[in-house]
Amino acid sequence: QSFELLPQLDLVNNIMLPQEFLGHYQAGVSQERALELLDMVELQGHAYKIPAHISGGQKQRVAIARALINDPQVIVADEPTGSLDSVTSETIFNIFARLVEQGKTVVMVTHDTELIPRFTRCLYISDGRLAGGLAETAHQEESAAPTMPETTAEPVISPNGHYNKPDHINLKTQTNHDTSKPAIHLENVVKTYVNAAGSFTALKGIDLEIPYGQFVSLVGKSGSGKSTLLNMLTGIDHPTSGQVTIGGTDIYSLSESKRALWRGRQVGIVFQFFQLLPTLTLLENTILPMDYCNVYEYQERPQRALELLKMVGLEDHAYDLPANVSNGQQQAAAIARSLATDPPIIVADEPTGNLDTRSADIVIEVFQELANRGKTILIVTHDPSLTSRTDRNIIIADGELIDSTVAKVMPSLEHHLMLEATHTLEKRLYASGQPIIQQGEPVDYFYMVEDGQVDPDV
Repeated sequence: QSFELLPQLDLVNNIMLPQEFLGHYQAGVSQERALELLDMVELQGHAYKIPAHISGGQKQRVAIARALINDPQVIVADEPTGSLDSVTSETIFNIFARLVEQGKTVVMVTHDTELIPRFTRCLYISDGRLAGGLAETAHQEESAAPTMPETTAEPVISPNGHYNKPDHINLKTQTNHDTSKPAIHLENVVKTYVNAAGSFTALKGIDLEIPYGQFVSLVGKSGSGKSTLLNMLTGIDHPTSGQVTIGGTDIYSLSESKRALWRGRQVGIVFQFFQLLPTLTLLENTILPMDYCNVYEYQERPQRALELLKMVGLEDHAYDLPANVSNGQQQAAAIARSLATDPPIIVADEPTGNLDTRSADIVIEVFQELANRGKTILIVTHDPSLTSRTDRNIIIADGELIDSTVAKVMPSLEHHLMLEATHTLEKRLYASGQPIIQQGEPVDYFYMVEDGQVDPDV
């Protein structure tokens, strides 16, 4: 589920690694096979990049190629499409479908009910047991997906990782930041990566402003620059050029140590793959940011951490290690940890990608409540049902932001076509009563109204 690619090896060598482990490595032959597999998953052009220089969706495809290097008869995939956009998910599903046609057995763990009719056979598991028997989906006349059994637990996350919605969110938050300045301001931000394969520009002159109290979704296909953009505005990675100002602070004018402290106090980060420390309990993981940033009195920290865990339905698991809870529960704990220092900005990378529909719904409700309290929430997602619930949707394609009017007026366009429209866009300001199109005259442009009203009868 989390790829497990070795960060110091390029993609070709990551794929060849299982052959070396089994003693099957042959110079030239193994490399040719690895390149064939990269071509199959549409990544041959990235063969000699390291994992850090490709997107999450591309890493997932590399993991699939690596799983096939020894030509196994059985492939097991744990949520291979959980955190991917719909196009990349379809690509990966089709790869598995072709493997099945070749006679291989593919077992896929998923929470996506839309995929159910496309499997030959489905198994449901709940509380450690197979639930509801088997669902044979091949050649069925009815394709309606069976529902998972309802849980009857108290308002906490049940052992199978489902949330039971809390009655309310009861957590003290503070508003001690200057709301007269934007929460996030990026000006002409460029990020270029350089490696042995050459240079690659992941961000191309990004201009972005987000005020406090806004719930924003960031959408883009695999490799579009979403994760790189998050790294820029959280101070994790340096821009090649441009300015990043968060809450009035030019964060890249700070030293590494001061920027780390700033990040701990001002930005809560929910990582795509949780990043919980495995040797600490969920309670200790949640306390850790308070200890590091020295916020709240020492004796207050455990109680605040418990309140946060209760907010996401995890108080009964406070003393469990991450390995002893489900992925959904780990994601909930990561959200609780992101709120530990009461930061004004929360950034979440695919916070619902590994969760079932009910769990995802509760996570979004928590974020909506926090935005209502004045916090700025930015989530990366590929789920259109979530973007419709945010205040604003930002689309990134090929390292550039798509104009919001283009995205609103032509939402069904492919992102690369939206980007072309953005490049050719010409913004004009018309005075009240000024004609836009004269009757009887040829129209050379396609007009989109960004703001104001137009009277077609005048």
